[in-house]
Amino acid sequence: MTTYKTNHAATTKSMTEWYFGKAFVTSMTAKAKRENKKTGKTEFRFWQDGTGYLTITLH
Repeated sequence: MTTYKTNHAATTKSMTEWYFGKAFVTSMTAKAKRENKKTGKTEFRFWQDGTGYLTITLH
């Protein structure tokens, strides 16, 4: 399961894709999953100029 936060507020995947853009969310989710396999870390925070922080938590 994957949960998303937009600037610290919990949002749905579709709302997150609308705000950040589907390509950005897809790319960062894939990056988070790769890093999770390497490090075991479950929370990842990414910055996008003009919109703010996207936090992805893997469960």
